[in-house]
Amino acid sequence: MEPRRIKRGWMNLRVDKIVPETHDTRTLYLVDAEDGGCVFDYQPGQYLTFRFDDLADKPLVRSYTMSSSPCQKDHIEVTVKAVSHGIVSHYLCEKVMEGDILRARGPIGRFGYEPTKDLPRLVMIGAGSGVTPFLSMLREYTQPASALLPDMVLLVSYRSEEDLIGWDLLQEAQQHPNVRVVVSLSRQHHADFRFGRIDEALLAETLEGDFLHRTFFICGPKGLLTSIPAFLSTKGVEMAHIKTESFF
Repeated sequence: MEPRRIKRGWMNLRVDKIVPETHDTRTLYLVDAEDGGCVFDYQPGQYLTFRFDDLADKPLVRSYTMSSSPCQKDHIEVTVKAVSHGIVSHYLCEKVMEGDILRARGPIGRFGYEPTKDLPRLVMIGAGSGVTPFLSMLREYTQPASALLPDMVLLVSYRSEEDLIGWDLLQEAQQHPNVRVVVSLSRQHHADFRFGRIDEALLAETLEGDFLHRTFFICGPKGLLTSIPAFLSTKGVEMAHIKTESFF
């Protein structure tokens, strides 16, 4: 087994490519400014912490989950949504250009699948930009070289059809025999999607009442992180099999 690659301290990452995702979201392709490519090993679901010294009177620090996966060796991706009054998110979505240098450190975080601890049937529940760690997981665990997980379910909610972050990847993932993707729109009725926010009823319907022997990953606003674990506990799911990550 090869030793884990680590690059300590603040890294200089060059913006190699920018891909628009939606009207207010873009994906930045980043490479190491000195050595090129991705110079550290990470797990799907981990994040990088970025530092910005010139956007305000004091340095600003923000964290963004990588939407790429470890199987992508030549770059790292972070998918950023511009949020109201978000100085850094608006800068990354509106001002940053290809060739710019961003300072970051990491990877950080334990919001990911741990084979020795977690049950291999995964349920991923997200809202809006909270889908990004699940894009990484889908990329990693559906590639031919990976140890395929037997059952992955993604339940994700967006505001409208215009807010479908990662939609191309989700469509591709749905073709995998071990993956099921359910998308809901909270503010738009659309024939191809469910309507409404993620709640207990939609989750129960998605899983057809089968809650046990699964590991649940929940990423999104505070309400989702509170209501869904409480509901799962009433269905006999142990807290050890519920992992949460706040994006708001």
